[in-house]
Amino acid sequence: MKFFNPKQLIYFYNFIWTLITPLIPILLIFRLIIGKEEISRIKERFGYSSIKMKKRGEKLVWLHAASLGEVVSATSLAIGLREAGFKGIVLITSGTITSSFFLKEYEDIIHQYHPLDKKTWVNRFLKFWEPDILIMAESEIWPNFIICTKSMKIPIIMASAQISDNSFKRMTKIGFNNTAFLFSHIDLIFTTDINQTKKFRLMGAKKVSTSQSLKVSMPPKLPNKNLIKKFQNISLHRTIILAASTREHEEEILINCVNKLNQGGFKVLLIIAPRHIKRSNKISKLNNLKIKIKSKNEFPNMDDEFWISDTYGEMPTLYSLSEIVFVGGSLHPYGGHNPSEACHYNTSIVIGPHTEKCQKVVDQMKNEQAIIQLNSNSIDELTEIFEKILSNNDFKNDFKNASFLLTKEWTNERNKLAQNVVKNFNLIN
Repeated sequence: MKFFNPKQLIYFYNFIWTLITPLIPILLIFRLIIGKEEISRIKERFGYSSIKMKKRGEKLVWLHAASLGEVVSATSLAIGLREAGFKGIVLITSGTITSSFFLKEYEDIIHQYHPLDKKTWVNRFLKFWEPDILIMAESEIWPNFIICTKSMKIPIIMASAQISDNSFKRMTKIGFNNTAFLFSHIDLIFTTDINQTKKFRLMGAKKVSTSQSLKVSMPPKLPNKNLIKKFQNISLHRTIILAASTREHEEEILINCVNKLNQGGFKVLLIIAPRHIKRSNKISKLNNLKIKIKSKNEFPNMDDEFWISDTYGEMPTLYSLSEIVFVGGSLHPYGGHNPSEACHYNTSIVIGPHTEKCQKVVDQMKNEQAIIQLNSNSIDELTEIFEKILSNNDFKNDFKNASFLLTKEWTNERNKLAQNVVKNFNLIN
């Protein structure tokens, strides 16, 4: 599409929206059927609000995210804005039910599903909410979000900004002169690392600064006290290791590793929290162990060596219970899951060799000696690392302390960004 100039490209984009508009209700009905939309809030996708509200002179910050991961980043920034003195309204938009459920715990944040990126629907949304600033915390670029917002003289920031390699390739196809036109509407861009900064500058963005992923600065939620009580006696007699967000074929390695540890007299309970909870029944039958499952209201006793936690919202409790956390998605080439959340708890953190999706955080943690990364997915290496942590209190405590200190560094970085936004965009009433 390099042969289009920017105005022609936007005209073509909006023409496509006109063509597909009759199909949108069909798409939304399909998403309702598969459980990805809430029927009571479907009108939000067309820019209508599902709540009655008037600003009454307050400032309103609109934070836009895509799914749960980005909403965590947006929520962290919202907390930073409050700490920087912002007392107005915080509105977070997203596109997934899980992110909506996540935000129900935050009474001072309003959640709406974002309108689809048709010009009419975006303008309807903007006229109702009248935001004083848009802060985008997602990797997808929505042209009408940007152009319509800027046409109403509303400043736009991209925070925790990153663009995937695939999205970057798509951007190159439309031409950097076109991407430069789009990014000229954005006042400031704060990227997650220096490589992302280079990508945005190549696409013509001017005001770009390197910051960090906001997700790492999200403060921990309180654990479930009732669940903690169920493990009081067990934790006195067994060391609890959490296998967090495990993927297929990883559980076998961890189970075999814990079997070796227990045969060596270490008395370990392995809690498995699979990334996809629908796999719990399959995991429970590995090695013919018949492991107890939380969703069946089954809990471990003093003799159990394994337990599966397969219900949402329990990770803060599981982190709190654990002496060691193994971060899954990393023993096989899944790219690894972000280990930063575990840093907020008093635990030692281990991750496998495959961490491409969270490499910057892993490298930072390794530099600060806040995480142990394996060189392979061998049972012997994993067992050796666990044995070293369990046998050497100084070694274990050094990693715990380092990870906790990192959380303070990440929080300070987030607060600097929030203070910058509040000060430079006049967000104090």
